[in-house]
Amino acid sequence: MRPLKPSWLKGTVIVTVKGHYPERFFDLCVRHHIPVWAITKQSDLECSGQIHLSDIHRLRQLRRKTRYKLYFKGKLGMPFLIVQLKKLKIQLFSLVSALLFFLYLSQSVWFINIDGVTAEMEKDMLETLTELGVKRGKLKLLMDGPSEIQQQLLAKYPEILWVGVTTSGTSYRLEVVSKKQMEEDQVKARTHLYAKKDGVITDIFVAKGRPLVEVNDFVKKGQLLVTGELVDDPEHEQQSELTAVEARIKASTWYESEISTPLTVKYQTETGESVNKYYLNIGSLAIPIWGFRKHEFDQIRQESKVYTAKLGNWQLPLAFTRLEVKETETIELERSEEEAIKAGINQAKRNLIQQLGTETEIVEEKILHQTIENGKVNIHVYFTVIEDIVNTIESDQGD
Repeated sequence: MRPLKPSWLKGTVIVTVKGHYPERFFDLCVRHHIPVWAITKQSDLECSGQIHLSDIHRLRQLRRKTRYKLYFKGKLGMPFLIVQLKKLKIQLFSLVSALLFFLYLSQSVWFINIDGVTAEMEKDMLETLTELGVKRGKLKLLMDGPSEIQQQLLAKYPEILWVGVTTSGTSYRLEVVSKKQMEEDQVKARTHLYAKKDGVITDIFVAKGRPLVEVNDFVKKGQLLVTGELVDDPEHEQQSELTAVEARIKASTWYESEISTPLTVKYQTETGESVNKYYLNIGSLAIPIWGFRKHEFDQIRQESKVYTAKLGNWQLPLAFTRLEVKETETIELERSEEEAIKAGINQAKRNLIQQLGTETEIVEEKILHQTIENGKVNIHVYFTVIEDIVNTIESDQGD
């Protein structure tokens, strides 16, 4: 007889048959389509096996047609476990409630500390954090990550140079570094200012020091612009006193850039359709708990967010993952020669501003050469820029 695998979900019962040749009763069960497995013969008059809980009624009807006696010695499976749990439902409810309450207390934010700011700014930042969803009593699972909060605070407060967001248990700590002027000893060290590149002076403002150049003067890299020697007396140079120099000097400078822009551009965009899947992570095992529907997207982009659980400083081996599968499509756009040139010049301007700083002003651009090869527009552009040419270090060699 081929043994059947017992089903724990349906429930199984261990049956003992007593009588002459008890194994014949199990053979009779099989002929009446009652599955029996794990058959064991204890003696010549006793034999045991396992059946499904749902087959007990049919088994009793079959026994009435014989002289065998049946004894139910054991029961296994979920139906019997549920009966036992119902008897302990009050204790289980209390245990689950206490566990959920404990998890809520340990996975929520109860303390928010901000270091490095004044009391007034701290109050304002706490209000901003509340708007961003960071507040006392809220689950960390429902908040943005520390890096996202950091970016939002830097965008909100331009006077902040850096902010570090760290989590420790039920506490959120923000360490803020504000933008400050150079320290006094660093300022005093700058007794001379030099040009860091060639250019024509367009604007000059000297708060402290003696200027050596004027507007419309052409200066070369490394040339002395402002000195801390207030008295121009070569004969008493050894006795002249140096003062700290404070000045802002802007000049017109020039840059060349070679740009290659395709006439056909491809880019991916989201269609707005998405499917969310949720997983419970236990160690390295990811168990799907929601979102079993398969997507039918041809092109996708996936974004995952993992929420970890901590108990104090101890990282629990449990995590919750939300995987968002977004549908994307590739769009091919044909551009005219003028549009390709405009896009290339704009990209070159962005690269130049990123290289020189946001205070840089591009006042003019001129195309020196232009060709079309292999579906691309190649241009050679000449830029005229207004920028600060004061060297940031005490040197006459420039950058």
